[in-house]
Parts: sequence; structure tokens; C-alpha cells
Amino acid sequence: MMREQLFALLLLAAGCLARNNGVSSNLVNREITRHIDLKTQVAHISYEYVIENTGSSAVPNFLFALESHHGKQLSFLGATDDEKNSLKVTENVEVQPSSNAYFARIAFASPLAAGAKTTVTVSAVIPAIVTPFPAEITQSEKQLVRYSGNHYVLSPYATDSQTTSVELANKNVESMSRLQPVNVNEAKIKYGPYENVAAMASDELSLHYENNAPYLSIRDLDRKIEISHWGNVAVEETIDMVHAGAKLKGSFSRLDFQRNPAQAAQAAVLHFKTILPATARDVYYRDEIGNISTSHMLEKEDSVELDIRPRFPLFGGWKTHYYTGYNVPSHEYLERYGSQYRLTMRAVDHVYDDQHVQKLTVRVILPEGAKNIKVETPYTMEQGPQTLHYTYLDTFGRPVVTLAANNLVQDHIQDFVLTYEFDSTIMLQEPLLVVGALYLLFLVVIVYVRLDFSLKPKQA
Repeated sequence: MMREQLFALLLLAAGCLARNNGVSSNLVNREITRHIDLKTQVAHISYEYVIENTGSSAVPNFLFALESHHGKQLSFLGATDDEKNSLKVTENVEVQPSSNAYFARIAFASPLAAGAKTTVTVSAVIPAIVTPFPAEITQSEKQLVRYSGNHYVLSPYATDSQTTSVELANKNVESMSRLQPVNVNEAKIKYGPYENVAAMASDELSLHYENNAPYLSIRDLDRKIEISHWGNVAVEETIDMVHAGAKLKGSFSRLDFQRNPAQAAQAAVLHFKTILPATARDVYYRDEIGNISTSHMLEKEDSVELDIRPRFPLFGGWKTHYYTGYNVPSHEYLERYGSQYRLTMRAVDHVYDDQHVQKLTVRVILPEGAKNIKVETPYTMEQGPQTLHYTYLDTFGRPVVTLAANNLVQDHIQDFVLTYEFDSTIMLQEPLLVVGALYLLFLVVIVYVRLDFSLKPKQA
């Protein structure tokens, strides 16, 4: 009897697994509207699905598909329903039968009943999918880039009607694929509508066009956050940045650049804007040589804009390494509940528009004596082993929490939460050390002045 029950449970589990990993034949895409934004080096793609359940039972989720080369570069994927509620997204799932595509499972807010329809909006951000072509250009040449995709919206379900609109940086298009019907209006291209599209239908979409947008990429961003219970949070970022566009062919002419920067360096990056918190003060911008005085800072009501101008224009393949830092009052980010403290800060901040961070490391330096440390991150981040940091008047070291993540974009500018316990009496340690050191110093001076170390006898 026990064997029969165990066998039945195994069959039930296998059936559930097959349903989760398989494609439901009950779902049909009644309409799909896709918008592809290619104005920058980061592709922003939004989808609007009108989905109907044609079966006889409720369906809890549906499968979202991407071309495999897009899935490998995918940085952010989010979904909402028709009431703008966020939906749970499980990325990179295996689907049976297997196919050469990237799949994500998106759960409906509530199981889609038989015969019911729903609208789901999906947002995908894919950096480094728009590549320079040719790969090298001279100083005064315009930058041409290439995008490769699919005329059809890839889906494991049949689609009644679908439309795709593409928005480019400008109207200068060298070449493009034309699967009819297609309409071109200045910098906007509309493909479709395509009717009765089969599941997983594919037809290559290719675009070759001009785009002189800043093709910047941050190879490494080291963000250090130092907490002080004396009312301050110090933030410093060390950034390794590269111009990932078409590489500069030949030598750089400073004379041509000085005469007409707009014409002689069309694809070069001359400056970019970093946004800091509104309460940021003591802001600095430096590199290995020292302070860079060409930057400008504008204080607004809700932010501080730092216009960063490197010491030299950044052409394709050129790199820069610099530091930015500032202080903010701790009461805006640190909450106290007795001996419990709660820090809420951004894991990554706005470095430049449409940013792409290949590697991020966040180091949070807590006050000496902090314990029972817990971290909650808004997305998957790897937490490294806890280390110690020593600075002035420290005795047993300050705990350091290290977080790391890769392939981040603008949508990852979100808060993480760090909680810890701290005994406030430990704050007296540093003042007492200073007082004790001064007391010993004065005591030594008093003893030294009052004692006579002379070898000569005193005269009567």
C-alpha cells in the first residue's frame, strides 16, 4: 500500500513538473504590440500581450520568449498586469520540448480562468546588443551601428495579430530588412501588422543606422558606503569606464578638435551627467593626477547634478578611471529602533543616462561593534565574507559587508536594506581613548618636568 501511494505521488510530481516546464496549448496571443527603442547603446523593448485562455481549466502563468542571443545579454526583465501591478518573473527556465531560445515564466496575478482574457506588459532591457559597424572609424566620421532581431515577436503560443515599432536615434538608415507590410517615417519604423503567426516563428530583422549616442560602459564600479553614528554617511565610487563604440582609427588631432569639436569628434564623449542625492555635500571628482576642475555642479530641489568632463574626450576604445565622493546626513538613510538600526540606500546610483555597469561591488562599512547583520537586496546580489576595516581610533575593527552583481542598467537603481544591532555605549570608546591618551601625555610631561635627571650635585 505504501509503495502504491509513493508511486502515485511520484506520478503527480512528475505531472506537475511537466506542466510547469511544458507549453500550455490553451493560451493564445490575441494581439501583441512591441516597441523597440534603439536611440542609445542599451536596447529598451516593451511588449503588450493580450492573452486568452481557450482551454477548460485555469492557467497560472505564461511563457515569455526571447531570441537566444538577446537572452544571453538580457539585464532586466519586468512585467505588470492591466492594473499596473507587478507580476512575478522567473528567468531562464527550461522548457520542454527544448528549443534554441531564452524563456521566462510570468505568473498571472490570479490564474487565468477558462475563456478569460488578460493584458500583460513586459519590459526588457538588453545592453551591448547594438554593435558598431564598422568596428573602427576616423576621428571625424559618424558612428554606424547594427541591430539584429526578429520581425516576429518570439512566442511559444500562436498569435492572431502582432505589430512592431522601432525608434532610432535619427533618420539616417544605411540599410534595413523589409518584411511587408513596413512603413518608415523619419526615425520610426513600423513592421506589421502580421496576422496568424505560428508559435516560435522567426524571420531576421536587421538594421544598419547612424547613432552617435555616448556608447559608455562601466567595466568596474566599486561603491563604498561608510556609516557613522555621529550623523554622517560617506559615499565614494571608484569607476573604470570605457567608450564601447567604434574604435578610433588613426591618431587623434587636437588641432581639429579645438577648431570644431562638434564636427571633429561626432562620436566622442565630451561630458556626461551624474545625479547625486539632494542633500549631498563636500562633493569631489578626482583621478590619479588629482582634482578635475572642469566639472560643474548644479544643486536642484530633488537632486544634485554633477556635470563630469574628463580630462580628455573619450573616443571609441578609450578609457578613464576616476573617483567621486560626497557626504549625506545619516538621519535620511538610517533608522533606529532601540538597539536595532536599519540602513536603506541605493545599491547603485545614476552615473550617466542609460548606464550599463558590467561589474558592481558595494562595500558597507559599519560602526565598530555592529553585530547580527542582515541584508535584503532588491535583486540577486552575491554576498561575500564579512571582513574588518580599520581607521582612526579603532581597536577591534569595523565590520564590512560586501555585495556584488553583474550586468546592471538604469532599472537596477533600487534600494537595499541592511539591519544590525549596535550598543550606543560603544560610542564613548573613541572619546575615552582620546581623553586617556591626553591624560597620559600630560602625566608624562608632569613627571618629566618635576624629576631631576642631572648627575651634578646640587649646590648649597
